[in-house]
Amino acid sequence: MPRRKAPDDQALPGDKPTDTSSLPSKAKTTADYVRDMRTRLREAGLVKREFWILPENAAALRGIEKALRQPFLGERIKLEAFMTENINWTINSLHKALAELEVVTHGEIALTLAENAEQSLKLTMTEFGDLPLYLAVSGDQILVDATLVEVSRVKDPTVFNSLVLRSRDLFPLSSVGIERVGDGTEVYCMFGALSAASTITVIVQEIYTLAENVIRAVEAFEDHIHV
Repeated sequence: MPRRKAPDDQALPGDKPTDTSSLPSKAKTTADYVRDMRTRLREAGLVKREFWILPENAAALRGIEKALRQPFLGERIKLEAFMTENINWTINSLHKALAELEVVTHGEIALTLAENAEQSLKLTMTEFGDLPLYLAVSGDQILVDATLVEVSRVKDPTVFNSLVLRSRDLFPLSSVGIERVGDGTEVYCMFGALSAASTITVIVQEIYTLAENVIRAVEAFEDHIHV
């Protein structure tokens, strides 16, 4: 039997009030969420554009899209603006990005692409007495290192090693180890490691931190080294 209706669907005398709080509401679908997202983007003044790219560049495009949602950024987007955790630097892309920085174009860092057994970059730190640093990309890591001193020039290796192992707090973000260089000479080197997906800003910070730590280490250890 049809329900009796009063004007404007008001309850008639004698009708029991209907409790709708327990009735299931219509669940939002994925399409509803996408529609809501697009509405918010349009309300924010954004416009949709279509691009055709290679599949392997999809992650980079997502980073660029995020950057382009910000206010006007000038004539072009710097590479670091769209580097994401899914994109690793190569030695060539890193060389290109570093070469565009003011610290390089103004001569604070002289940049050279070194061709050897493992391709690397040589960074001559002009403000640190032309201190040479070397940067390499190895898998998911970027390594930046510098030579401290040849092992043969250390007066007492046992004492020196003990001192180095207790110097952690003196050299933040840097470590000291021994490695054999191209001619077979063993040297103490100071190095820093960071993710190959790091932004260019973080990489430059690591470069300057290492340079400062090398100078600090030489000053701290000079009494233990033969001149």
